[in-house]
Amino acid sequence: MLNLNALANWESAVLASIRGAAGTIEERDAQITRSGMYAEYPAILDSYLELVDGPDLPADTRLEALKRTTFLVWYSFCVPSVDSGMSEIPESIARHVMDALDSALAGNRGDDELRAMLAWYRDTFAEPFDFFGPVRSLDPFIRDMTTDDARRTLAASGFSGRGQLGLYWSSILGG
Repeated sequence: MLNLNALANWESAVLASIRGAAGTIEERDAQITRSGMYAEYPAILDSYLELVDGPDLPADTRLEALKRTTFLVWYSFCVPSVDSGMSEIPESIARHVMDALDSALAGNRGDDELRAMLAWYRDTFAEPFDFFGPVRSLDPFIRDMTTDDARRTLAASGFSGRGQLGLYWSSILGG
């Protein structure tokens, strides 16, 4: 079982590889496909899910893995695969992530950072939560948090070494 740091490094290596593709979107897509890099993210997600599901692991490790998997499933719908490295996330993985998220929220195993992230994701592009869920516990968990509230809450978070989740939030927050 890989740890969170190893998984973040794996993500960094995949991103470095896909960013080496050049040309039009179609040309970049063909290069990434030939390289086999699109196959990496389903494996990365499976490895994160081992941490999410690991009953003997510390709660903070499980929660961080859940934050990253939720982000990755959501992000895979928001940006072109040539930018994210995620071509087709298997539906079974996406449903597993959303089930784990719903279970964590229903069991009150979230924190303020997750609440802010989820409010942002929901307000920006909510479809993955409905399509692969539904994540019934989402709205009660995020209650009245706006995207402005989310931004303020997340400004205090550290995003270094957190894979694509960290890169995304650093770019959004200007860090």
